[in-house]
Amino acid sequence: MPNSKVSSNEVSLFIQSKALSGDGTQIGYQSIGNGPGIIIVHGALRDSGDYTRLAKALSHSFTVHLMDRRGRGISGPQGPDYAINKECEDVQAIRKATGANYLFGHSFGGLVSLEAARKDSSITKLAVYEPGVLLHPMDDIWMSNYEKAMQRNDFRGAFAHFVRGMGNTPLSGLPFWYSRFILRMMIRGKQWHKITRLLAQNLNEHREVQSHASSYPNYEKIVSDVLLLSGGKSPKSTKEILEELNHTIADSTLETFPQLDHFGPENENEPNAMAQVLKNFFLNS
Repeated sequence: MPNSKVSSNEVSLFIQSKALSGDGTQIGYQSIGNGPGIIIVHGALRDSGDYTRLAKALSHSFTVHLMDRRGRGISGPQGPDYAINKECEDVQAIRKATGANYLFGHSFGGLVSLEAARKDSSITKLAVYEPGVLLHPMDDIWMSNYEKAMQRNDFRGAFAHFVRGMGNTPLSGLPFWYSRFILRMMIRGKQWHKITRLLAQNLNEHREVQSHASSYPNYEKIVSDVLLLSGGKSPKSTKEILEELNHTIADSTLETFPQLDHFGPENENEPNAMAQVLKNFFLNS
């Protein structure tokens, strides 16, 4: 899992604000730039700080609002009745506060963005990079094992169950103890401390992914102009999902970045190529 490094100078360019969501939860966001408003909706095990380089690259053409989804950063908690509709309400709260009509969602944030657009036709354009959409329900035994590990405060074990459960990784075919050992060697320090803080939220979010499995036909109701993005290094199953979404959504376009994987929009990658594609999409009629 990539480790994003951002200098304090980069962070200081952003202006922090908060919006009040429908259930009274404070949703924080960081803003930069000038022009039409675009909200970046981040993925699981992530927060607004993981997308600052992409935001900076877009800021010459847009006012970019990097939200902290509930449960992290400067936002309030997920809450006991957490569900994806709460995430959609959070996006709408930031839209109301900023006037932004464009969305860019990554991974779980892509699923949130698609759900928000399905419910609200006033979202005129959205781009999603490898959204957390499932064509079929996944084997969710790993979720039970993840939860049991969390109850024991076995965070390393919970994370190993998650990575193995997601599939599309060589670790899924290795003994559990060995997978856990490898992940412990690979992910340490600040990166691991951040993951630890977000493990409970991550489980809740992937339960929502599972609950929305096979519901992608509902996206035929989306009237927004949609740009579907993927990385050329991502697995075949991801490409199949995007192709099905492209077939389902009436006004959609599919584009691939050959050199990127699932973490393409994040800070460790060069943002200019993606920023240019997004600029062309959002600013051209």
